[in-house]
Amino acid sequence: MRVTVVPASTKSGVATIRSLLSKPVQVHGIYRDLSKVPAAFSAEANFSAVEGNASDEGTLDLTGSDAVLAIIPPVFDGRDLIEHAEKISSNIKTAIELAGNVKRLVLLSSGGAEFSEGVGEIKTNNKAEEVLRRTKVESIVFVRCAYFMENWTMNLATLKGPDPFFFSTITPVDYKISMVSVLDIGTTLAEQLIDKATLAKRPYIVELHGPQNYSPLDVQAAFAKALGKEVKLRPVERDQLRKFYAQIFPPSILDYWIELATSILADGKLGTDYMLHPRGPVLYGRTDLEAAIKTSIEARFSYSM
Repeated sequence: MRVTVVPASTKSGVATIRSLLSKPVQVHGIYRDLSKVPAAFSAEANFSAVEGNASDEGTLDLTGSDAVLAIIPPVFDGRDLIEHAEKISSNIKTAIELAGNVKRLVLLSSGGAEFSEGVGEIKTNNKAEEVLRRTKVESIVFVRCAYFMENWTMNLATLKGPDPFFFSTITPVDYKISMVSVLDIGTTLAEQLIDKATLAKRPYIVELHGPQNYSPLDVQAAFAKALGKEVKLRPVERDQLRKFYAQIFPPSILDYWIELATSILADGKLGTDYMLHPRGPVLYGRTDLEAAIKTSIEARFSYSM
């Protein structure tokens, strides 16, 4: 069995490949830049890599693939997010159908992807699902993941100073939401890719949560333990979101991120009521927040803890 990951250089792609390499399958990664292929992967006999860009029509060759993992990476350069998601999804769909022998398609998606409005950047997942659900393959699986635990470590500059701190756009700071680790995402995607069971629906939709819900206060405690020192939490209240995100994102995509941030608050579209009513089977990861934060910090800063 040959499993292809496109694109393969994302954190979720790396985690999926790492999980797949321990299984009796051939793993094929598509990279825009082959210098991004980890040496540890290249050393494995059941791994191969090829250059390809999901953004460029016709550059994806999925010949020989039995299963394909599709990932729609976020973009932050100001381009139209929905158009970007539609383009990549369409290119992957076309490549799968041209290959002719792909039997299973798995999409890394997100909680809230069933909504086309009111969920901000998650609307890119809605567009990806809309396009890829029409792919001519036997089985289609959408794995809708909870909030990534590793999102908290995307910008760790504030943790390097003598008085470390981090920002939280989730308020109040004791509000708990579902979070899942990239490790568990990779494991789950790998399992879905090699599963040969006949699915009850097409697409088959599963939700992936962590072992429990967590709050920003839990994140603060995890940072403090990982760093071995007190870490302050600076909440960004709802009325401060525009000013906060304007320092990070171009004006053309600013509203997407504000809408996403408000949608996951307690009274938001993906808030308390939403979390109480799963839209399909729910799978639960095993990695807790403390372990995910520690691993992410060690990987990014080469700390020994």
